[in-house]
Amino acid sequence: MARKYFGSFYSVTGKLHRVEIWDGPTGTTPEIQASLYAARVQAAGGYQEGAGCLLEKLQGLNASIELTLGGVGYEIEREGQGDTFYQNAIRPSRSTSFWVMPSNTVLGEFKAIATTSEQFWAVLIYQDNSLVHVGRVLADQMTFQREAIEAKPVISLGAVDGLELLSGYKVESSWFTDGKITIAQLFRRCLDELALKDYWVVAGTETDYFRDAVAPFSLDATRKGIDLLQVDLNTFVDDYDQFKDIKATDISAFQYAESNMMDCKAALEQVCEILQARFMLEIGKYWLVSATEYLDSTVAYRQFNYTLQYIGTGTYTHAVQLGNDTRPQWIAKPSLSYQAAAKYVQIDTERMLGATAYRTYANQSDTFFAKTFTGVPTGTTPDEAPLRIRFAVKFARHTFTTSPTGPEDKSDVAITIYLRDGGTGYRVLDLNTLLWVSAASAPTSTFIETIANDFQNSNWTSFVFDKQVSSPPAGFTILEVKINWVKAVKQKYNIFGGTGAYNEFFKPFWGSIQLAFADASPYKNPDFTFNITETYTPDNANAVNSTPIILEPKYYSSSSKYAIGNIEAYNSSNQWVIADDWRGGWDSVTHGTPTEMLGQGIAGLYKDFVPSIQGTWADAGTLTAIKSLYFDNYKWLINGAVYTARSEQWAGEWLGLVPIYTGLTSSGEGLKVGTGLKDRVNYQDEQIGRLNDSVQRTPALVLNYLVNDADGAPATTPTLNTRYEVMVHFDNAAQQMSWHLQEHNASVVYTAGTHTITNGYELILCNSSDGNITINLPNATQSKGKKYYFIKTNSGHTVTISGNGYNINGSGTTTVSNHYGSKTIISDGAQWYIIASV
Repeated sequence: MARKYFGSFYSVTGKLHRVEIWDGPTGTTPEIQASLYAARVQAAGGYQEGAGCLLEKLQGLNASIELTLGGVGYEIEREGQGDTFYQNAIRPSRSTSFWVMPSNTVLGEFKAIATTSEQFWAVLIYQDNSLVHVGRVLADQMTFQREAIEAKPVISLGAVDGLELLSGYKVESSWFTDGKITIAQLFRRCLDELALKDYWVVAGTETDYFRDAVAPFSLDATRKGIDLLQVDLNTFVDDYDQFKDIKATDISAFQYAESNMMDCKAALEQVCEILQARFMLEIGKYWLVSATEYLDSTVAYRQFNYTLQYIGTGTYTHAVQLGNDTRPQWIAKPSLSYQAAAKYVQIDTERMLGATAYRTYANQSDTFFAKTFTGVPTGTTPDEAPLRIRFAVKFARHTFTTSPTGPEDKSDVAITIYLRDGGTGYRVLDLNTLLWVSAASAPTSTFIETIANDFQNSNWTSFVFDKQVSSPPAGFTILEVKINWVKAVKQKYNIFGGTGAYNEFFKPFWGSIQLAFADASPYKNPDFTFNITETYTPDNANAVNSTPIILEPKYYSSSSKYAIGNIEAYNSSNQWVIADDWRGGWDSVTHGTPTEMLGQGIAGLYKDFVPSIQGTWADAGTLTAIKSLYFDNYKWLINGAVYTARSEQWAGEWLGLVPIYTGLTSSGEGLKVGTGLKDRVNYQDEQIGRLNDSVQRTPALVLNYLVNDADGAPATTPTLNTRYEVMVHFDNAAQQMSWHLQEHNASVVYTAGTHTITNGYELILCNSSDGNITINLPNATQSKGKKYYFIKTNSGHTVTISGNGYNINGSGTTTVSNHYGSKTIISDGAQWYIIASV
């Protein structure tokens, strides 16, 4: 796997161009070997062998086929025309090379390229043996041209630098250490997804792979450089919500699952926005460069190798001026237009202070799950800096094989929550008041949350503990939260207070610990999310402009270490600290927060109308996409253009850099509470979670009430297996419903004398051996549909059934005289009827 084809030509300026097609980043080329050999000889002070002679000796090292490049040779197109400085920070490029097919064999091999995996073929472009472009060949980017050279077909082959392909890859949580990643390593990991970096090794340029020319920088860092700035993992979660539903702990919808993460292109763009930088590939390096760098005569950069390790600094002279001879010049006078000036620049940021800890399904365990949070916000009043604590835990249902056997009746979750001050002071959470109370030592006891699941059908149980509690007292900056254990419980169900048998099992569980802290302000938002708006307005000269610029960066500065959007800088004490003091790069005086520098930087660029020109520039062979054109006292930055190699021409758009960083006023409009629909959804999500918790408990609570408190509940333990009927009784006088419980087909034995039936019985056994029996029926109007079964169990005497003021088949009474004689009587809500008689 190495170079398969190559072609070369000289442009009109005498520059040597070489295009290579590779099927894998291994091996070398005669050109590279010649350069290495010549460099060694020259370094030794000896004879430098001619390149041509040496190339002939090295031809055996490479079996690649030389082809002819037709037409313009190749073009490189860079996207961006029509954009503003702050739009579309990633500027992809693509090369299109034109190859003359010398035979059907080569033509067949080229056709095969169009059907091979995209991460297989690559195009490398050199100018005067210096690497300028590396592109991935896409399967659908090869086409037949209508023209031919000497009856031989011409094929155009497209290759992209990969930056536009970044949208096809996701940020991965495995890239982060303790939830943080340096910006340099973020770029490295995203670029690694393209599988192109090894071509810099092939070309021998792996130590000059990435150039950081960012102008804004943190005064908290020991030096400039994106390798000394780090950001939070949670800024790369799509629609990050500190308190996601319990599904956030499921294996298929985990918080940091690929489907939840931002794509690499969007991730890099949000970093570029706060750094006011564009990202592109040019002269064989990836460049991250801010517009402000062009204020000086050179672009200052930090150099990194292909693993984004810092190498050193350098400068790049950028201005290219109109020449006195035929080049450089405009082929025709370019057209001029303007991008509108800004009425104001508005910076909107969503602020969240939170922290999380996760135990995944794959790592479930029956051991404790704990997290220590240091430096938590504190306050002198309960409402100054409240915090919200949430556990979302899942575990499997357990079935006991030892007595008592069967599925568990309930699960117990043991939790410990307390504060400490780093010394001997402790505060424990009182669950009744949700206030912090003094404790003599770190608590070892826990409070137990019980989940009744004896009627649960699912094999999985979800438990959510979610409390908003008062501010930690001043000085108590360490918060300890812990799920000690989850326990399955099985017992013989005894509803009458007996001891019964008991069994338990400590079972594995997984889930999350989530915390959020309220901003120390008068605004208290239930979901602990805050929107802050800052505006930056040019002076009165452009007050009539109607075009606002509204930016929504992910990154900002907060005094709390738990702010999701904080950028951290590596300082001279070898510590990561909040990067809250920045310079914009346009002078040595102005400094502030990252959002202040962003607002002032963009307002300065668009304080006035920005000139834009479109045309074709005929170059002397020195222009690059990183350089500017200098004429009419403007520095013109390329916005998007097509470079044609053989004619050394650039056709595209340039923006005039005329920043005005004076006369800007800024105002923080302050805190805006709530984000409308999102707040309502979060609130409903919280309430649904609580409802689910209540629903889980409902079956056990209802059963407990019916067997112990409902009307008709048994007062003693039944001696036999017994069935009960549950009914609802309506009291017309009180206009209310109540539960009634009675034994199914309960029986009673009556002997000589007068008796009145209660609603708890249905089978009436009459033992008249000692005398006559009279039985009064209940109120017929309150017994609609009720049946009673009467049986005379012996001979002698008579059993009289009285309607108790209501007729029985039209009479006040009816009798049973025979041994084993019986009657079945039912009420229609007005009187009684005999429906069976023996």
